[in-house]
Amino acid sequence: MTTITIKNSGNISRTEFEDLADLHDYISLQIIENREFSDEFKAELDRREAELLSGEVEGIPWEEVKTKLLSRNS
Repeated sequence: MTTITIKNSGNISRTEFEDLADLHDYISLQIIENREFSDEFKAELDRREAELLSGEVEGIPWEEVKTKLLSRNS
């Protein structure tokens, strides 16, 4: 086991992770949830959400994206 100390860690509530990918996912979500985005970026997210909800575009499941990205690094 490796111990990592993070100063000024904010609201990190988990202390155990399945693997490095699980830790990466958790940290990525923490960054997104605690960040302020520009009005333009928020508008783009709203536009993409509307496209997805209308059926205009088909989403790709996260597990499929994750598998594809991880396969590039092996």
